[in-house]
Amino acid sequence: MAGDADTRRQRIIDATLDVIRDHGLAGTRTQEIAKRAGVSTGLLLYHFGTLDGVIVAAMQESEDRYYRSLEDESAAGLPAVERLRLLVERSGDAGVVISAWTLWMEFWVRALRDADTAAFCATLEGRWRKVLLDVIEQGVREGSFTAPSPQLAVIRLATLLDGLSVAATLGDRDVPVAAVPDLWLGAAALELSCDPALLGV
Repeated sequence: MAGDADTRRQRIIDATLDVIRDHGLAGTRTQEIAKRAGVSTGLLLYHFGTLDGVIVAAMQESEDRYYRSLEDESAAGLPAVERLRLLVERSGDAGVVISAWTLWMEFWVRALRDADTAAFCATLEGRWRKVLLDVIEQGVREGSFTAPSPQLAVIRLATLLDGLSVAATLGDRDVPVAAVPDLWLGAAALELSCDPALLGV
């Protein structure tokens, strides 16, 4: 039945995320994923075709969960300053955040040598920048942000968050995970000529 197939597919994706976070991309094996998901390797390959297929599906699911939470807030009609704050606070607790950032770093390294991975990463990055652009443009319309070039503001703020996440993931004492939201929002306030207090910093 379709419902059973969807449930199995979801179990496999969840198991894949767990294996990647425990062993990295290089250490991820179909046998371990299947074992954790409680399915055969044959069934895993039936659903996803290849190991790369299930890894990409898992990364996509990880991103989709994040954006679904943001869409709920956007639909609630929140002002731009609240939406901007949620962009960096919606990821969850420190353990979840580090796991997500580690997964991204694994994909970035792989993208250096694999064109398909590079294209996939570019698609995901484009999705993030589109959301950020939407929030900034909303803030400009509301009068809470000033951005002569919203597109350039997006590039600067997106790459800053990438850098902060790498530093925090690697254990930089000056960039603890808990400090990343305030560090980024403080920079966003400067970038967008916004009162830091409106962003909660």
